[in-house]
Amino acid sequence: NDDQLLGILVKMALVEKSLLARDAVISALQTLAYSKQNRIRLVTYKDGVVLEALKRTLSVDPDEKIRRRAAGTLTNLACDETAEAMGNHRGLLEALAVVSTKDYNVDVQTRASLALTKIGSGINAKMPCFDTMLDALVVASLSKTSNSVSTVLRIKAREPENRQAMARHTGVLDTLSDISVSAVGADRDNAMRALMHLVNDDQNRTAMCNKVILDALVTGSNLEDPTDSRDSAIRALERLATEATNRPTMARHEGLLQAVAKAVEREVKLEDAKVESEHGYLAKPLLMTLLLAM
Repeated sequence: NDDQLLGILVKMALVEKSLLARDAVISALQTLAYSKQNRIRLVTYKDGVVLEALKRTLSVDPDEKIRRRAAGTLTNLACDETAEAMGNHRGLLEALAVVSTKDYNVDVQTRASLALTKIGSGINAKMPCFDTMLDALVVASLSKTSNSVSTVLRIKAREPENRQAMARHTGVLDTLSDISVSAVGADRDNAMRALMHLVNDDQNRTAMCNKVILDALVTGSNLEDPTDSRDSAIRALERLATEATNRPTMARHEGLLQAVAKAVEREVKLEDAKVESEHGYLAKPLLMTLLLAM
């Protein structure tokens, strides 16, 4: 029957010595995973033995083509209905994170990162695997290959229920700050917007008023070209300053007042040109608030 066939495929994936046979098995699993109706069954079959076989194949198979197929199969399996079960499978997210940074084949790294971020997209702070997912994303962010880590972190930070857990989680704020400073384009915009979303939670503002975050926001505020990053940085600073105890620290932070003053100049020019601001002109009242706190 179908269960027997699936059991045979899993066993062959784990013990078969023939490269061609292993390739055929993983290809068969990848094809089965294309169909949405098969995904839950494959993920939950015998307490996750399919996931375990794919994890081991991805981590240790000597053939890069087979490792790539294993990552592709995990990507196919990932959806809203399976994300929590996949996230809860012991060692799976960690394995994807390690492969996304350390596999010697760039394509395997990219496929592993894609699987990880697709799983992560369906996980939230109410799930027991949320912290494990954040750990994995922090590790995967170190990969030199293109990935969607900043996108997933932005999407997670957009949801109010996730914000406190993310801000408290070791490595998340540092990762977002690093991406904000070192990346360009969409990755930088995503990271800066994620910081802005996290600051929107009043429980996060005191902890986020630190040198690493302020350095990143000052860098973003000083960007020359009009960008989402620059707007997000000013909005994040304005939100941080709503916490009165943050204001002296912000006012003394190197370069922060100068960055806000530049933003005031930009906003004055826009106001004079009758250009409407989607979020209002925030820099001038922010500057006055910080000057009063000195």
